[in-house]
Amino acid sequence: MSFEPILYLGILIIAAKLLGELMHRIGQPTIIGNVLAGIIVGPALLALVDPIDAIDLFISIGVFFLFFLIGLEEIDLPGLFRVLRGRLFVGSAIGFLIPFFAAGLFALSFSDMNLIKSFAIASVVGASSLGVTAKVLTDLGKLRSTIGLEIFTVTAIVEFIAIIFVSVVIQIGNNANQSLEIIDIGWLFVKMIAFFVIAGLVSVFVLPRFFRLIKSHLRVQQVYFGIVIGVILLVAYFAELSGIHGAIGALMLGIAVSRMNKEEYLEISKNVHAVGYGIFIPIFFAGIGLHFTFSFVELPIWIIVGMLAIIIGVKFVGSYIAVIIAKMRPATTVAFGVMSKGAVDLALMLSLLGVGIIDKPMFSLLVFGTLITMVVSSVELQRKLRKIVQVKVGTLELGLLPGFFRRVVSDYTAEQVMDKEFLKISADTTLNDFLNSNDVNSKSVFIVCDDEDNLVGLISQKEIKKIQKKNHNLFKINDIMYRKYHTVASSEQIFTVIQKMNSHPFDIIPVIDDTTSKQILGVVTGKNIMQLLIKKEEKDTT
Repeated sequence: MSFEPILYLGILIIAAKLLGELMHRIGQPTIIGNVLAGIIVGPALLALVDPIDAIDLFISIGVFFLFFLIGLEEIDLPGLFRVLRGRLFVGSAIGFLIPFFAAGLFALSFSDMNLIKSFAIASVVGASSLGVTAKVLTDLGKLRSTIGLEIFTVTAIVEFIAIIFVSVVIQIGNNANQSLEIIDIGWLFVKMIAFFVIAGLVSVFVLPRFFRLIKSHLRVQQVYFGIVIGVILLVAYFAELSGIHGAIGALMLGIAVSRMNKEEYLEISKNVHAVGYGIFIPIFFAGIGLHFTFSFVELPIWIIVGMLAIIIGVKFVGSYIAVIIAKMRPATTVAFGVMSKGAVDLALMLSLLGVGIIDKPMFSLLVFGTLITMVVSSVELQRKLRKIVQVKVGTLELGLLPGFFRRVVSDYTAEQVMDKEFLKISADTTLNDFLNSNDVNSKSVFIVCDDEDNLVGLISQKEIKKIQKKNHNLFKINDIMYRKYHTVASSEQIFTVIQKMNSHPFDIIPVIDDTTSKQILGVVTGKNIMQLLIKKEEKDTT
């Protein structure tokens, strides 16, 4: 029995952990430290560890754990489906396609490049990765803010698109020696869809019940955890048999498990996270370093410069255009978050190297560009986020520079942003008549006036829902309207308007005459204020 693999694993784990700790202490992603560890102890520098088959087995397991945890902790599938029809998905698609086409067309100009290889390179260049961005947002307490959730959602969509694209490339590449026709590619997509449907149904309806069943009957605590690990590996195996990359199977299983109840989710997440990030995932990233060589410097200088320019520059431009299309602000800050690269990109690159679609020099160049992009995006995102304040107006939020915000809210008054046309109703109107003559939705807020047209209250869907439908003809608006509300004078600054709006339950506040306390002149909505802030920001940046 050879003990060489044990020696290699020991060196690799210790090096990956120590370099990861060092990167963390200097404010950089631990992933970079893991990859650098592999480069240092691997053939590229010290040659203490060789990428032998035993190490590659651990690397493959690390990929499965990584993608399972991505599905479990990062991919909010219902959230993604909610934005598929909106500008957020369009922006995300554009953010992927701009660097994708730039890298693909550039790669086709290489003398030894075919369509499949260029498609593969384009897919990993177009990819974004949530890991680094999520860490930055979490460290700064911005993950649950509006800007954090927007960055998270767009990056997740780009990440998911890239995973599907590379999975297709790998399957086409595996059949490259055969005469692959359109019908074969179509059959590949049919198999992928069938796997998604079957695996999805099993994961949602069978596995959660199976996990609960074994947990309720097993007495040894770690048996349950061991079975979960086994299921991850089995799903990855059957995914490979069906023509899908095993990482996709692990990803889908993670997404399904993320829908389990909180207690079960946390238990599985905690245990898999411990063994995954404790052992296998650092080995995976260090394994990327083992396969890294400096052979890419032998490539023509125009290829090196061109690829790095696309990986870093075009990726940022694509992300910026995506942010503009999705109407997210501040645009530059969000773009640095969306352009981030990391775990997924590196995993996809290693998979492409493993099946021989890309060679060592190109793999190493892509890894080098990815590491630079990770540093640039994380440093810039941290720097810009520290300058941003989250401005809350009612239920709306917007990230702005503090100085700009203070100037705008001090220069403008309620009169300058108010709407003179607004929804109004008489206090004597019966609830039944009111509902029959008005379209009331969750965002509707009506101003309630008396016979002399003086302001007496506000009413929304929330107050109406408290009354049973059969009693609608028994109540008047005056009986159920909201009476504890704020008003602002027309000459009050926007800053005061925001303060008052945030302390009452509506995204709307009545504007009254400076001298008359009941005569209403108009209303200011949270949307009015946000439009003013966005308009002024656009003017200042052009």
